[in-house]
Amino acid sequence: MQQTEALLEAWLKQRAILEKLLLPIPDHHAGFAPWDGAMTVSELAQHIGASADMFIRLAKTGEGQIGMPPTIECASMKEVRRIVQEWTAKTTEMFKTLTAEDLKTVYHSPFPNLDGPRSKLVRLVIDHEIHHKGQLFVYARMLGVQELPFPL
Repeated sequence: MQQTEALLEAWLKQRAILEKLLLPIPDHHAGFAPWDGAMTVSELAQHIGASADMFIRLAKTGEGQIGMPPTIECASMKEVRRIVQEWTAKTTEMFKTLTAEDLKTVYHSPFPNLDGPRSKLVRLVIDHEIHHKGQLFVYARMLGVQELPFPL
């Protein structure tokens, strides 16, 4: 298996857990935030979805900026799930275009810890997804969700 295929498989495994995690969250809790200033369930899910696409595009092209992707206000979890699924499809297509050469190409980041081969950005996608998905697990428990996906 090539490095790009292995990375895609690892990311899709994490994304599948995210999509399963969003399923049991009640529809009316899209706007739930555990404290003032925290991202809502909707914002956090969209942030995960859009950030992956941002980093994969950077890994492919080296162009663009690292920042907080915009989110839209969602009235329901159904809408949140749809948006995340759209980001998953879009990001998967871009991910599939990554080559071994893309991953070796050096990226010069405004953030020194991200300087290096673009493969570093792809690994960051997976780490970022895991980090924020952990937050969503806590949100779900706070909302009384009993059955959560096992992350393996």
